[in-house]
Amino acid sequence: MSVNLTAYFLLIGGGVLAGVLWFFLSDRRRAGDGKSLPLAVSILLLGALLGLACARVTWVLCRINTRPALFSLRYNELSYYGGVAGVILAVVLSAKLFGRSVRDTLNTFAPMGALIAAVTRFGEGFLGLLGMGQMMEEGIFFPVTAEIAWDEYYSEFYLAVFMLEGFFSLAAMVLSLVHGKEKDRFLRTLFYLCLPQVMCESMRIESISWLFVKSEQLFCFLLCEGVLVYYAIRRNPGSFRSWLPALAGLPVAGLIVVGEFALDGKITFGGEAAPFWAIYIVYALALGFLAFMEHRGRRTDAR
Repeated sequence: MSVNLTAYFLLIGGGVLAGVLWFFLSDRRRAGDGKSLPLAVSILLLGALLGLACARVTWVLCRINTRPALFSLRYNELSYYGGVAGVILAVVLSAKLFGRSVRDTLNTFAPMGALIAAVTRFGEGFLGLLGMGQMMEEGIFFPVTAEIAWDEYYSEFYLAVFMLEGFFSLAAMVLSLVHGKEKDRFLRTLFYLCLPQVMCESMRIESISWLFVKSEQLFCFLLCEGVLVYYAIRRNPGSFRSWLPALAGLPVAGLIVVGEFALDGKITFGGEAAPFWAIYIVYALALGFLAFMEHRGRRTDAR
């Protein structure tokens, strides 16, 4: 199986440096107080340290029933969204260290974070099966499918889920740029980074599971639901209308649970298993509805 860690680290390193440089230039233009360079350096160093630490600790906690060793940095034993949490923590701590507004710093960093997230996902193409989905009988074309060469004579084709995740992250970056003046820029960027992952995590061959639950799929859904709850509380917690976007998440969650059982063959329709592509179309429609409700909840909250 083809794993190229050198190419992976070069790509990730380049993406991180590009994102931090972009942040430095944007923050210097916005603040102009001379703190942008040390702030960017702090985010770079703390982000690398806390990103790795949180990625590993989250993976260990999700696999605690197997009693894994705490200190290991194997590429397939790290939590992607644990790493995201570590980078966010690094931005928060750096802002506090240099006397900056945490909200303003996070809002400035939001599109750069989405860019780094996209590059990280694209880099999974160098990590063998880690970012792949279901095996296909034959390849379609890249970036829909990717080829895994097991040796010089035999190779297989898999859904290139890592490419789909990377494109969704770039879409979140674009949305972050479009909504650059909103007070919830960072929160909305994080919402749209996590929302597609509810479907993409289901597609992946390798995922972090606790019993039968795909941990990062659950984390992402809970974060998205938490954002909708936050909108309701901030707008008017005593109004039923304020809670409609958050309540919309409940049938979506139920649909996803049914979909996961159907993918495992535990639910059939007329004695036949539903084709996986049909289930994911339903997933995409349900998550698209949740995105609409986020937009509605944010719009009504902003009034």
